[in-house]
Amino acid sequence: MIRINRIERVGDTSEVAGARRAAAECASASRLSETAAGNAALLATELATNLLKHAGGGSMLFGTDESRPQAMTITAIDKGRGMINVAAAMQDGYSTAGSQGTGLGAVERRATSLDIYTMPDKGTVIHCTIADDAPRSSSPFDIQPRIAIAGLSLPKPGETAFGDAWIAMRGNDTVTVAVADGLGHGPAAATASAAAVRIFAGGAEQPLEQLMQDAHAALRPTRGAAVGIARIYPQQRRVDFIGSGNIAGTIADDEGMRKTVSLPGIVGHEMRKLQTFSYPWSASSVLILHSDGLSASWATKTYPGLLQHEAALIAAVLYRDHCRGNDDATVVAAKAS
Repeated sequence: MIRINRIERVGDTSEVAGARRAAAECASASRLSETAAGNAALLATELATNLLKHAGGGSMLFGTDESRPQAMTITAIDKGRGMINVAAAMQDGYSTAGSQGTGLGAVERRATSLDIYTMPDKGTVIHCTIADDAPRSSSPFDIQPRIAIAGLSLPKPGETAFGDAWIAMRGNDTVTVAVADGLGHGPAAATASAAAVRIFAGGAEQPLEQLMQDAHAALRPTRGAAVGIARIYPQQRRVDFIGSGNIAGTIADDEGMRKTVSLPGIVGHEMRKLQTFSYPWSASSVLILHSDGLSASWATKTYPGLLQHEAALIAAVLYRDHCRGNDDATVVAAKAS
């Protein structure tokens, strides 16, 4: 499970050093070896430099990969001209910026894993995992089929408190994903969303309506939150969803998109009605939940091939293109892998 919660803007050469420092701090927090930490710092420098060279700037996202004993992630996002030929760009000596052309080849060699999504004139997202050589650990989401989960949660620009929160839990044959958006932003919103997540942490086997009722009681002393909870039943090929407030949910697959139904209300204050809705799930399905820090106007048909990429990259693309920029923003993606 990948959790991304730090962003560094790269708009000029002075901010490349900030991206490198962020990578070093994340590597230290993830207990990476000296070699892996060095690779992370070099990757951050190369990716940040590429953002300036090829896109005129962008952003770097940093996170942890909880399915590995010692691992972190770096994701570079931009809205530049994109890459016409990714395979060619990976070859040493290839350059469109008059440089030596070793950038992406060097990134591939130093990253433990690499995923790239690019569209001409729309931009590029490059997602890297950096890990020590220890094998991938057993994930709590390794039910059959395995469910990969990645979430990106960032505070409103200028704030340090996370007004949104998300969590994923494994049941006997289910995976449950919940997003809470505390009303407003700042510390009071963070208190509300954190209270909801604490309730959900022990509720992998609880009925969804019971989880919402428990959260409603726990959030009464807070300003309240919008909450959406989705439970995936891979073997039964279904997803159940319950929501109060404006947490947006989508189940996307090869056949198209289904938007989940969330009823009006504020968990902790005015939650008049609860209802669980069920939707089909298949091997190609991707569940996406996000707070209203992202616009809900996106459609998968405008992103050819995106659903075949890693969950963390899907979340990063949607954040890049649909973050409103004036609120906390959270987007979580879950898919079979």
